[in-house]
Amino acid sequence: MAKHIMIWLMVVFFTPLFLPYIMSPKLMSGFIRDDYKAAVQILGDKQEINHSLVGIYKRNLQVVTQFVNEFEGRYDDSDEFRYSGDGIGETLADIPNQWVGAVKLEVYSMALRLVIMSKWLYWLALPMLSAIIAGIYERKLKAETFSASVPPIYNTAIHALIAMSFLFILWILCPLPLPLMIVPGLSTLATMFISIGITHYPNY
Repeated sequence: MAKHIMIWLMVVFFTPLFLPYIMSPKLMSGFIRDDYKAAVQILGDKQEINHSLVGIYKRNLQVVTQFVNEFEGRYDDSDEFRYSGDGIGETLADIPNQWVGAVKLEVYSMALRLVIMSKWLYWLALPMLSAIIAGIYERKLKAETFSASVPPIYNTAIHALIAMSFLFILWILCPLPLPLMIVPGLSTLATMFISIGITHYPNY
């Protein structure tokens, strides 16, 4: 289990760093626009979404954009190579500027998805709490009927919860092309695995 957690931690750490090199600002902008439209359609109250979005972006994430602006001003030598006649230099000239734009969009996407989660938090947490209670009572029932827990089922449930948790974190950090409704879908699966995991927790 520790090995799987380490692999997921590496994925979650490196993906936001390398995604701006892989995904163009135009492509990111399209995914963010789709998220915003879906959020307005599902949650409504466009003005409240905009207010919360600006607030989160300014309070918590402005430091990142200040860093990339400094990077752009200090390390962007694209003008030097753009007209140099060097084919490789001309090809690479726009990478710093594109990277900065992509990082800013990544930060904006994170702010938007945090706003979405803040609106959904109550409705996502309540089923999970119910799953915990259901798992506890199911475990008591198994104990009273002398039914043994099944460790392989527990291991499967825990590994599924780890994967879904890190996928959710990755969804918040990166503007991955995943539909907004994947969040309630993952939440529904998580409630099932939480209940199963508690029910079959081994008695060591």
